[in-house]
Amino acid sequence: MKDRMALAMIEGAERDGLVGPETIVVEYTGGSTGPALALVCGAKGYRCKIVIADCFTEERLRLIEALGAEMEVIESVKGPPQVTAEDIRRMVARAAEIAAQPDHYATDQFNNPYIVPGHREMLGREIWEQTGGRVTAFCHGFGTASSLMGVARALRPRGVHVCALEPAGSAAISGGPSGSFAMQGWTGLLPPHWEPDQIDSYDTIEDAEAIEMTRRLAREDGIFAGISTGANVVGSLRLAERLGRDAVIVTLAVDSGFKYMSVPPYG
Repeated sequence: MKDRMALAMIEGAERDGLVGPETIVVEYTGGSTGPALALVCGAKGYRCKIVIADCFTEERLRLIEALGAEMEVIESVKGPPQVTAEDIRRMVARAAEIAAQPDHYATDQFNNPYIVPGHREMLGREIWEQTGGRVTAFCHGFGTASSLMGVARALRPRGVHVCALEPAGSAAISGGPSGSFAMQGWTGLLPPHWEPDQIDSYDTIEDAEAIEMTRRLAREDGIFAGISTGANVVGSLRLAERLGRDAVIVTLAVDSGFKYMSVPPYG
């Protein structure tokens, strides 16, 4: 999913003349934006520098490196594998410092103007077309909230219900605690892309139930995915109970489980 986001950020910057042959692209990420942006930049010939905290899985760091990006790894609040909203804030601040240097360009996924329209045109359209217009609800967790907002803009005008999911350990929508959580790629805060009027309902997901569902998806359904995917499925099943048996609910298997081999449910 994040490959779509990375492509939208880079091609938008190219259209507007914001990057050139000598540009170093800078981004903060703990989710899948890092590998995706490294892949897109490598394919297009740009240098890429990723700021990431050490609470994120080692596999993710190695993948970013394998795809040719440079990394700056900063110290996290609680250490791996627990993520906090403060870790995200520190990554954002450090990336801004680096991007202020000459010949550097911040894709700045929390504020990037290209990704919500990109998800609306690509992901939102794909969901509508691949369900043959049968989709009645979309249920998804958020990090930058760009995929959630993009899909909402594409599907809510067609009468589709949109449900946002957040970690129970850092529940910014519902005003819960601001602690740590296991869903790497979620942020536990309300990012600038967040538009509450695009959301019809929301739910909070506990770490343990997300991890258990991730394990079940691998063993029972052959879906080898990350923890945020498990959380998405937990939320979607709850929404299905509320909306009834005629509902057609779409969620996303966001990320491969290979990036999570060192942490529960696999490690």
